[in-house]
Amino acid sequence: MQCKVKIEVAKAKQRAYEDLYVRLDTKEGEVDLYRLARQRDRDGKDVQQVSVIKDKDGNVLTGARIVMGRWKENFEELMNEGNERERRVEEVTGVEQEVAKISKSEVRRTLKRMKSGKAVGPDDIPVEVWKCLGEVAVEFLTSLFNKILESERMLRTGEVYWYHFLRTREMCRAVATTEE
Repeated sequence: MQCKVKIEVAKAKQRAYEDLYVRLDTKEGEVDLYRLARQRDRDGKDVQQVSVIKDKDGNVLTGARIVMGRWKENFEELMNEGNERERRVEEVTGVEQEVAKISKSEVRRTLKRMKSGKAVGPDDIPVEVWKCLGEVAVEFLTSLFNKILESERMLRTGEVYWYHFLRTREMCRAVATTEE
């Protein structure tokens, strides 16, 4: 029963398409085609789009360019306001205590949790490289993070770049020699 219904529906579809193609070959069909295209264009536009807003004086603006200009003006006002931030009254005191060194297991765990295929950070090294290097990367990252902890300062961007560049070359050589 269901098979017969499917066959009948397919035949009806075929007849409808044939009628449509015959009608499109006429002048009226061409008009219908443009009407259909306009309708699809209108359907694709955002219904929630606001094309009428008011200016500073409360007058209604209707032109697309004028409305866009008003939006631009509005956002410039919002973004360029000087907002005073609240200052904290109490003094913040730092806590001096020894921080445990970062272990290789922490780095391993973190590397496993990092998602592949994401944008690179300021070091321009994708996560896939660190994962691919395996244990060599774990040792390198552990020593890097522990040096940062010991020195109590982050490396500047240029220093990080050259440090990574030189260390990555060394790691690639180490991986190449261990694979041979």
